Amino acid sequence: MPFDWKAELASSTAPALAPRLQLLQLTAPLVRHVSAPSFAQVLTSIVPSQTNDDPLPQPSIKGAELSIRISQPVYEKGIDYCKKNLCGRLILNKGDKPYTSSEIHRLLQKHWNTYAPWSLLSLGRGYYEFYFALEADMHSVWAKGTTILKPSVLRLFEWKKDFNMHKQKNTHAQVWIRLIELPQEYWMDRTLREIASAVGTPLTIDNTTSKRLYGHYARILVDMDCSKKLFYEILVEREGFSFPVEAVYEWMPDYCTPCHNLGHHSQIKMLKSLL
Repeated sequence: MPFDWKAELASSTAPALAPRLQLLQLTAPLVRHVSAPSFAQVLTSIVPSQTNDDPLPQPSIKGAELSIRISQPVYEKGIDYCKKNLCGRLILNKGDKPYTSSEIHRLLQKHWNTYAPWSLLSLGRGYYEFYFALEADMHSVWAKGTTILKPSVLRLFEWKKDFNMHKQKNTHAQVWIRLIELPQEYWMDRTLREIASAVGTPLTIDNTTSKRLYGHYARILVDMDCSKKLFYEILVEREGFSFPVEAVYEWMPDYCTPCHNLGHHSQIKMLKSLL
C-alpha cells in the first residue's frame, strides 16, 4: 500500500494549527459592515452647524408696516465701531468731473498727516464716511475743517448715529473762540476743553495757549452747531465757587434760518438790513 503523504501531513499539522487559529480568532479586530452614507447625509455633514447662534428675531406686523426688533448689544457694538468716524460732503462746481474714491483718498493723503492708515466709503450724493484707526487722527483731521481739493471742497462734520443724507442740514462749522481773562490755573488742557465744550465740540487748542505765551485769553477751536443759540458768556463752576467768563467768537459763518444751512443769510434778514 503506498504511503499517503497528504493524509499524514494533514494529521500532523492540524493539532499545531488549532491553537494558532484560536489565537487569531481572539485577537483579530471585529469587522463591521457600514452602509454607504446617503446624499442627504453627506450634505448635512458639509453644512456648518448653527446650533450655538441665537435664533433670529421674529418679524411682526404693526398696522400696515412690517417690523423687526434687532439685537441691542450687537447694535451698540456697531456704535463703538463708528465712534472714530467722520462724515463729509464733497461739493463740486457745476460741470466738474466727479472724483473716484481712490482719487479722493490720494488727494487727501497730501493734506492729512495721520499716524495710522484710514479709509473712506462713498455714501452717495457726494457724502462720504471716513474710518480712522486712531481717535487722535480723527480729531486732527476734524480740526482742519474744510479741505480744498481744487476745484472741489470737502466739508467734514461729526459722525452721528442714524445718519440720513436726505435729511442732512449743513449747520456745523469750526470756529475759534477766545475765553477772555481766564485765570492761569484754568489753563490745563482738560479744563480748557471742558469749558469750551459748553458751546460745541473742542477740536484743538491754540499753540500759543498750550505754551502759555500769551495770557490775555485762551484760544480753542470748536465745532459748533450754528442753528443753536449763541452764548457770549459761560458760567464756569467748581466745588464751592463759580464765575462767568466771556466768550468771543473770531468768526461766525452766515446761517439761513428758514433752510437750516450755512453759506448765506435768509432773504428776509437781508431785506431788513437794507431798510
